[in-house]
Amino acid sequence: MIFRATQKVSSKLRIACTVITHGDLSMVEWYCNLIIVRRRQFFLFTHAPSLFSFWAPAAGSTRDDFGSMFRRCAADTLRDYGFSNGDTAKVIDDGPDVFAKAADRGVIGSMVDYGKMLRHAVDYEGGLERLGPRAMNDIANESPMRKIGMENPAEYLRQVLRTEKPHNVALHRTGARVARSGR
Repeated sequence: MIFRATQKVSSKLRIACTVITHGDLSMVEWYCNLIIVRRRQFFLFTHAPSLFSFWAPAAGSTRDDFGSMFRRCAADTLRDYGFSNGDTAKVIDDGPDVFAKAADRGVIGSMVDYGKMLRHAVDYEGGLERLGPRAMNDIANESPMRKIGMENPAEYLRQVLRTEKPHNVALHRTGARVARSGR
């Protein structure tokens, strides 16, 4: 598993991230950021190819239990969204875990947006107690995102799993706009 950790996550877990640069998207590449909402820490995990995301409590997490905590929360979230065990196995492996520096600014920017949307939803609902785990995850997974062609991440992950690679990788890697005829 490749965990692309932000500086906040690497500081919390007290890990040194390596620099991994390769051209192809990996189906087992997940970004992780640390978000604080109303004085509570959460990890935001985002699947690099699809932007499918979920939140996990960060309090008390250590480097030793990070991988198992991720796998448990990721499997539960994917099951909650109706993904099969076979689909889950394509995006979550058994290790070894590698921690790398976060590199894709498009993924990082999407994660920042998800954090802002969660803070807004918490304020609107009147507190974290009023949002369950699925409602927190829906904030990210049902929002259309520019990086994946204005599709929502849950549906886009289904497409990625059917083809086993993002269907418009060149668009996502370069950030280029799709040409429209007649303009």
